[in-house]
Amino acid sequence: MGKTPGTTLAEPVAKDQQPDLRSSLHEITEYLDNQGAYDLFDYLLKELLTKQPSDPIDHLLKCLQTEHSAGPLKVIVSSAPGVGREDLSNRIASSFGLEIVKAGDLLRNAGVDVINIGYADECEVAELVMERIAQAEKEMKGWVLDGFPRTRQQTSFLKERSVVPTHVLVLKADEEAILKRNQAINDGYIQGEAVSVKALKQKLDLYTCHATSALEAYKERIRSIDCLCGDDSHDETQWAEVVWAQTEKVLRTLPRSKGPQNPARVVILGPRGVGVREHTALLASRLGAVFVDATQLGPKEMALKMPSLMPLIETDRLGAVGVRLRQPDCVKQGWVLCGFPLKPQQAKLLMEDADLAPTRVAVLTASVETCVQRLRLRMTDSATGKVWTTRPRSDAVRKRLQRNPNDQPTAVEGQYAEYSKNLEGILPVVSASGSCAQIPADDPLESVYSEVVEFVERPLPLAAPKGQD
Repeated sequence: MGKTPGTTLAEPVAKDQQPDLRSSLHEITEYLDNQGAYDLFDYLLKELLTKQPSDPIDHLLKCLQTEHSAGPLKVIVSSAPGVGREDLSNRIASSFGLEIVKAGDLLRNAGVDVINIGYADECEVAELVMERIAQAEKEMKGWVLDGFPRTRQQTSFLKERSVVPTHVLVLKADEEAILKRNQAINDGYIQGEAVSVKALKQKLDLYTCHATSALEAYKERIRSIDCLCGDDSHDETQWAEVVWAQTEKVLRTLPRSKGPQNPARVVILGPRGVGVREHTALLASRLGAVFVDATQLGPKEMALKMPSLMPLIETDRLGAVGVRLRQPDCVKQGWVLCGFPLKPQQAKLLMEDADLAPTRVAVLTASVETCVQRLRLRMTDSATGKVWTTRPRSDAVRKRLQRNPNDQPTAVEGQYAEYSKNLEGILPVVSASGSCAQIPADDPLESVYSEVVEFVERPLPLAAPKGQD
């Protein structure tokens, strides 16, 4: 009589007790990625190396109580004088719950005359600033540093004390707009502290002389934000809201992760005419992932290309798309999908699938006018099948060009309306996980693609500050 499986050295575990190692590994990697574990380890290690606390365990416990895995926000706001930097710094601190450190206020409280041209004593202002930053970091708070550093030497003070910002915002405005705003303050149109034109120009020259070298150490972290359009500096509220929208977006964007990347699972949605297929193909190539166009996975196409998979298609909840995404190349390399889901129910089934739920869903949004315009010049060479969006030089080629009836304005408008109707039901489903972003696609294709890449390759942005929608 043979021995029972699971009781011998050759077969120590019965089949019904053998662990599913592949599923376990998938669950572990998904958990580490979703929780930002690699970024958390990076943050904790940096804290130990830079702070070298006497009680490492206690310090790490305090670090773990911060709002997100990359640690508290640490923001430097720099600009030429006269652009309203102080108001923006106050709003950042209030909205994100950060400690604000204003070099100018610290100097005023210390009895230093800040109206005169030139910068204060380097050591004096650095010590005042560092004292406030040290207190904020002791309490594990983030901070906003307004008006510092202004020179290379001041930057050296920060580096020597291991103070590293997460974001460096540089507010840009031309001299004409700054002078207009200063005059508006002088005339009482907006609140603020006006200075003489001569003094303001001297301060602008001083800023221009030092600004580039002062922030050179942070060049990889710098984000420029345009403000003061110059057309109407009296409308302070209007430009302030535009600047704030840009600022909030930048601050919610986390730095790229240094941890290992799991295979991509990306869905790109959008109406005909915004270049969904082109963006999907480019992104798949960039990520080394498989490009999957669901419009090419109909029953007829699959029967011709992969007849052996037809039985699986009939049993898979996602049909041909599900079967294709479960193939070994997609599992190993990841995938970027377009043309699916088209209905809310399809979106629900995709998001509920533990193995296929996308890590990113990019929804390209554009006006119907943009879609009509981009498809208006689309023509196909009847002989070669090549698609033209510009007028070919060859008369012979031009005579062969044919226009798809689906590219006619009336047809495009109908497709846009149907897509928009379905999207109303799809968006709540794909947005529930927080991995969805709507990306404006009326801009040139290059800039839209850059936005898509940023969204897909970076960690998911911080949640909106408390108290905001």
